Amino acid sequence: GLRAGDGDRRVPKGGTGGNALPSVNPAQALAMSDKKADKKSFPKGEATGPSGKETHLYLSLSGTLLGTAALFASSVWAVYEDEECDTHLCVCAGWGLLFSSVMAINAALGTYTTLGINHEKSVHDSSASADEKESFLGGNTEIQDIDSPGSVRLFQPSQWWKTLVMVENSVAMFMTLILLYFSMMVIIFYIRFNNDTNALRYLLFVCSMLFACGTQFYSLLSKLSYLQVSKQDRNKMLLLATNVLLFAMGVTLITLNVSLLEDHNMWMFHGMLAVGVLCTISAASGVGITAVSHSNLSNAFLSSTALPIPYLLVEMFTLGTSFAFTLGNLWLAVIVELKPSEGYLLTGFELNSAVGFVVCIVTFLIHSAYQEMLNPRLHSPYVAEEIGVIDEASIKDWGSRINAAFGTKYIGCWDGHAALSLMNTYKKMLTGGRDSPIPHIKGVILKVTRRGAYEDEEIEAGGEPVAIVFLTIVEKFDLTRYLPGFLGSCLASLFGAHGCIPILSLRWGLVGFQYPFHSGVFLMQGGYNSLQTMTNVQRAVVNWNDSSKLHCDVLFHPSLVTQLDSNAFESAHFLNLQIGPSVIVDLRRYKGLTFKEFQRVALKRGNRRNHHAYFAKKGGTTTISRNFEEYDPAFARVSARLVGQTASRRVAKGELPVLCPMNAMGMQILSDEYERKYRSLFGVRVDGEPAASAVLFEFPASRLLTSDIQGLKHDKARQARAYFAMLAMTVEKALEEKFDFLDFGPTTLEPKMDVGGRLIECRAGYHTRSMIMRSLLKRGNDNFRNIQREVEKRMMGDEKDANAPWRAHRAPYVVSDFQVCDDDTKRRYIVEEKLRVYDPSIIDDSRSPAEKKSKKQLNKEKRKAARKARKAAARERASEEKNNSKAPSSNPTIAPTNEDEGDEA
Repeated sequence: GLRAGDGDRRVPKGGTGGNALPSVNPAQALAMSDKKADKKSFPKGEATGPSGKETHLYLSLSGTLLGTAALFASSVWAVYEDEECDTHLCVCAGWGLLFSSVMAINAALGTYTTLGINHEKSVHDSSASADEKESFLGGNTEIQDIDSPGSVRLFQPSQWWKTLVMVENSVAMFMTLILLYFSMMVIIFYIRFNNDTNALRYLLFVCSMLFACGTQFYSLLSKLSYLQVSKQDRNKMLLLATNVLLFAMGVTLITLNVSLLEDHNMWMFHGMLAVGVLCTISAASGVGITAVSHSNLSNAFLSSTALPIPYLLVEMFTLGTSFAFTLGNLWLAVIVELKPSEGYLLTGFELNSAVGFVVCIVTFLIHSAYQEMLNPRLHSPYVAEEIGVIDEASIKDWGSRINAAFGTKYIGCWDGHAALSLMNTYKKMLTGGRDSPIPHIKGVILKVTRRGAYEDEEIEAGGEPVAIVFLTIVEKFDLTRYLPGFLGSCLASLFGAHGCIPILSLRWGLVGFQYPFHSGVFLMQGGYNSLQTMTNVQRAVVNWNDSSKLHCDVLFHPSLVTQLDSNAFESAHFLNLQIGPSVIVDLRRYKGLTFKEFQRVALKRGNRRNHHAYFAKKGGTTTISRNFEEYDPAFARVSARLVGQTASRRVAKGELPVLCPMNAMGMQILSDEYERKYRSLFGVRVDGEPAASAVLFEFPASRLLTSDIQGLKHDKARQARAYFAMLAMTVEKALEEKFDFLDFGPTTLEPKMDVGGRLIECRAGYHTRSMIMRSLLKRGNDNFRNIQREVEKRMMGDEKDANAPWRAHRAPYVVSDFQVCDDDTKRRYIVEEKLRVYDPSIIDDSRSPAEKKSKKQLNKEKRKAARKARKAAARERASEEKNNSKAPSSNPTIAPTNEDEGDEA
């Protein structure tokens, strides 16, 4: 079934591939995949093709008719034999007649929908080509995967048939549950009020109800398998049916306990009465939620982090309350059982216990269905498995495939070989547990491969990977670190990661690297369907996490908007949130310029400071070397201390702590294990004392330089402006060595923007099975973004575009900046087709010298001219006063003085 030359892409078995048909869009294709994956399997060895499914369907219809007839007959016999109809069996048989009528109508509806859909399919098949006959009703199960070119267009029934099928299945599910519930109630009544005259009728009636219940369940399974109903639709049906049943049981509890309270004023009956009220409220809310899920607001509601929470809390509270009071009724029933005279009271306790037990089961089903709707377990044609250290041959092969998949020119691209080598380094550094070089941090490498041709096939040994994924797992992620002051300290000692009861600690999985901060997903195949591939890879990682012993409570997947990862978050059911931007210096436009020329062209006039001279004047020296010991023989301890001081300072200022703190052993392993050609140590001394350090990661194929693991001794570095000098010297190094990009990361935006950085939007995908955790993550992320926006507004202000066409922080996106640039990306961002390289000859110098001056220079000249004018005016006033003093006096008695005479002379 493999097409030659297509590697791991599949076509229908026995096909020759041929020309690809027009493909569906990613959302439709993923929906098709989910429907394929949601097929209901029957016992092994039975047919699963169209004939097998139709056989099960017609058998289930026959069984439903038999079950309906049996229930109807036993109900009629029970009513007919009871002339006065004053027994519990007669009352129950009356309900049995009603249930059998509903079952008969639903069976007729099921037959009608099956025949109607088959007729519509036959009309479709008569006008469709052979490849288009892939049926919604189950046709050939060996269809090609969603990410192979030319996915086959599936037959879809009209909306009318879909609605009827939804009604039919909802009624069948409700009848299954209500018959099971009713059978249990009849058994309780028989035990408490049995007599020899109606024992056989009781037995036959109960057996007929259980048989009808089984046929309804079998019919439901057969119809769901035959029509390949998706999990989302199944959960909607289950939610509707269980909430209707819960409402009925709530009314039952209210009626029963109101009657019991008339004779026995006991707190347990009051409690079960409250449970009944809660059941009716929860059921009414659930029916409303189901109605919303069938409307146009379904996606908006289910993807919200706040709207689903109230109902989730209501049904969880209902579940907890019903469980507690059910246990209380069982306990009292055991006590009352020892008092034979309290038969009526014992019956009340038993009925409450039975109904409460069913309420617990139904509420749990509601909770499971609602959770599955909010956070579904999505199918993926890929599977992820953990592997060890990657060997050299695989690094060479896989690295080349990573580089070839999407090229190496987009923003945020890593060299495949360097990335795989870094994975090996962190795999050795982060071993997990207390004895790890960095305690309680574990590095995991996942190889994502394609599943077999069938759902139950095992993975082929040594299968070619579709992607390589790296995870950094924080085994003890302490939530109390985010609580300030005395409260945080108290909670940390009690419930923190190292507290007495560590309930505020969880396992956090970073799908990527902490140093440098980057996504950990590397695809090995590109193409037009790359978004589907990325989505399925992310789903495979989630499925691995769900079944792994290293299960993480939260998966955190960072990604630049220029990378494909962020486009697939919603389809993989990650919570897609915007986080702080990353600062990247784009040097492609300034090739061939010196650092001085780069400052003049790319930076605002206020940022063109000579940090080098001031740094040298204050006794600063630098060392950039691949041999880390050139900076200091004890570089591991020195660098780790500097990094720790910087991290502590950021936490004191209210910033988030790092997930993976670096220590001396980690620095030593980084130096020993990571290939020399991919890293350097940038060390700074002031007056001979270590003041700062950073590790420079190089990715040659993508022409990317990254500065990370930054450490500063602030009291020493501040006096020489060492941090600003390091940033400027790193940019100068990148220019000299002809790198295309310099990645400074997402922290301390302002000084990095001042040396030529631009803000690249960064997004994060969060995946957790806890809806409350999703809401808290959304709220915490919003608070963080509010702080970051202030910095962004300041940096994007001041100069106008017309006066600064080549400023680095205003550089527009181009098509090559994106891993995949589709029409939606072009609409969302201002994307130019080609990169414009700086050329002095194309700059318009037709303006007058005054127009070329900055506002600061013009204001300075105005102030200087004003001072000159004031001085000139003062001299004129002094001259006039002097002239006035020389004029003849109007009083003739006053004679001229000697000074006046001298002046005249």
